Amino acid sequence: MTPTFNPNFQNDITLVKKYGLKKTDSFKKGDIIMFKSPTDPEKLLTKRVLGLQGDTIKCLDRYPKQTTIIPRNHLWVEGDNEFHSIDSNNFGPISQALVIGKVVGVIWPLNRIGTNLSGGRDAVMN
Repeated sequence: MTPTFNPNFQNDITLVKKYGLKKTDSFKKGDIIMFKSPTDPEKLLTKRVLGLQGDTIKCLDRYPKQTTIIPRNHLWVEGDNEFHSIDSNNFGPISQALVIGKVVGVIWPLNRIGTNLSGGRDAVMN
C-alpha cells in the first residue's frame, strides 16, 4: 500500500477495527481493509476497496476480463501502487468472509498520526 503506508521507508503501525464487519453495508469505496489472501490463507494483505457487490469494475490488463460484476458479499480490492500490487486484478473479487479488519488510522510514528488515508488509486476511481 505504498505510498499510503510506509512512505520514506518508515514502518507505519495502524489501528485496525475488527468488529462490526459482517454486515453487507460494513464497507464503502475507499476503505482500507486487512484480509486473508485468497491464494495463501497464511498471508495477510492490506488493500483499498474499489468495488462493492453489484458494481461493474473495469479491470486492469492482468485480469482475464475487461470488466466484471462484483458478486454478492464480495469486494474488489486494489493496492495504491498499481504496478507493484497483487490484488483483485490477479485473483478476482474477494469474499467479505476473508476480511479480518478495517484500517482506521496510523498511530506510529508520531509524525504520521492523523494521516489522511483517503485518496489513493486515483481517489477511488470516482
